Amino acid sequence: MNNQGVSFVIPALNEGESALTVIRELIDFLQSCACPWEIILVNDGSDESNRRAMEQDAAATGIRLLHHDSPLGYGAAIKSGIREARYPWIAIIDADGTYPVANFAGLLARRDHADMVVGSRQGKIRAIPWSRRPAKWLINRFASYVARRKIPDVNSGMRVFRREWVEKYQRLLPEGFSLTTTLTIALIRERARVEFVPIDYLKRRGRSKIRPLSDFAQFIMTILRLSMVFDPLRVAMPIFLTSSAFTLLSLARDVYNRNLADTTLFLFLFSMVILMLGLLADLINRKLPW
Repeated sequence: MNNQGVSFVIPALNEGESALTVIRELIDFLQSCACPWEIILVNDGSDESNRRAMEQDAAATGIRLLHHDSPLGYGAAIKSGIREARYPWIAIIDADGTYPVANFAGLLARRDHADMVVGSRQGKIRAIPWSRRPAKWLINRFASYVARRKIPDVNSGMRVFRREWVEKYQRLLPEGFSLTTTLTIALIRERARVEFVPIDYLKRRGRSKIRPLSDFAQFIMTILRLSMVFDPLRVAMPIFLTSSAFTLLSLARDVYNRNLADTTLFLFLFSMVILMLGLLADLINRKLPW
C-alpha cells in the first residue's frame, strides 16, 4: 500500500490564516483517503509572527513543518518538502486558498494512468486576473510549441506526480515559480504519462507573491532553456530560417544595386552562428543520459 502513499507539500510565505484553512480542509478531505498520506508545510522564510502561527498550526494538526531561515523561493520550498517526503507520490498545493482541496479527488483518481496529473485551471470558476491572462496564454502556447503537445496549463500549482521524476531532473529544477513549468515540459519531452484535469481556481486570499514582469521573463527563459536541453533545433531552426530569408532579400537588393552591404554580411554571419549553436546543442543533447 505504501507504493500508493502520497506526501502533500505546501509551500508558504507569510500566508497567515489562509495556510491553516488549507491544511484543515486538506486533513478533512484525506480522512476518507484509503492510501497512506502525510502533509508537509514548508515555511519559506516567513516573518516571526507567521512562523509562530505555523508552528502552532503544526502542533494543533499534527502535520510536519519545515523552515527556511530566509525566503529561498517557491521552487526551493517544494524541493525541501520533497527531500523530506516519505512516500513515492508527491502532491503540491498553494497555501493561498486559490486551489479548492476537493480538486485532489480527480487528480488522485488518475494516478494509475499517469506519471503526473496536473490540475488545469479550466473549470467553471477561473479567478485569474485579466491582466495576467495574455501572459499566461503566451506562456502556454510557447510551452506547447517546445513540448510538441498542447499544454492547457503549464505552471499550475496543484498537481500529483511520481517522486522519481523530480529526483531524475533535480539539477534542472529552479528555485523560483518556474519549477512547475520545468517539471511539466521535462516530463512531456521524456514521453512520461502526463494528464491534465480541469479544476476550479478561486480568488487569492491575501497578497500575491507573483511579480508580473520579472516572473513572466523568468518563465520564458525557463522554456527557452528547456528547449535547448531537450530539443534545441525546435527553437534554433525557425530563427535560422527567418534570418536566412532576410539574408537572401538583402542579397537580392545588393545584387540589384551592385554593392554588397554590411547588413547582408551581418545577417549571413548571424544565420550561421544560430545554425551552428543549434547543431552543437543538439549534438550535446544526444550525448546526455536523459
